[in-house]
Amino acid sequence: MAELPQLFMRLPSLALTYPADDPSEQATPDDASGIAALLTETFEEPWDVERVRRELGSADGVDATYVVRDSGQIVAVASARHLPEQYPRAGYLHYVGAYGAKAGRGLGGLVTWAVLKHFRDEGLESAVLETDDFRLPAIRTYLKIGFVPEYRHEQDQSRWSKIIPLVLGRRQNPPARDDG
Repeated sequence: MAELPQLFMRLPSLALTYPADDPSEQATPDDASGIAALLTETFEEPWDVERVRRELGSADGVDATYVVRDSGQIVAVASARHLPEQYPRAGYLHYVGAYGAKAGRGLGGLVTWAVLKHFRDEGLESAVLETDDFRLPAIRTYLKIGFVPEYRHEQDQSRWSKIIPLVLGRRQNPPARDDG
């Protein structure tokens, strides 16, 4: 079975009311090992310091990475990426992750808001992201913030029709995870 393309979402405007309390901070090069450990758990694939530097570095269009700490440990991360040729006037929300052991605390939302504020402060007008069908808590967060699904592939309408009831609390079987 072919792997499905990621789902696409767009936040049409960054003119939002941002949370007053923002515990996030911009990551430094010294945070690379903590970010690698978090992303390894979040995405269930190996990350190391070199991969963090390569994929979250400026060479990949990332101009800021935000983290939230709990007792000194990085517990959430998200990056602000710019791909102006693909998404003019929009920022690309990139690699959002939070430790599963800290689930339910809204950590992914905190770093997402930090990145959106970064985009707004940079003068961008909107934001986009890509995500997987099985990342239901993340999708719920994105919808609450105001992101809307954008159909890019013929199967997207069917996929979203299964996901939306799940994130709105109407129980169905979750989408199957296709790891290729």
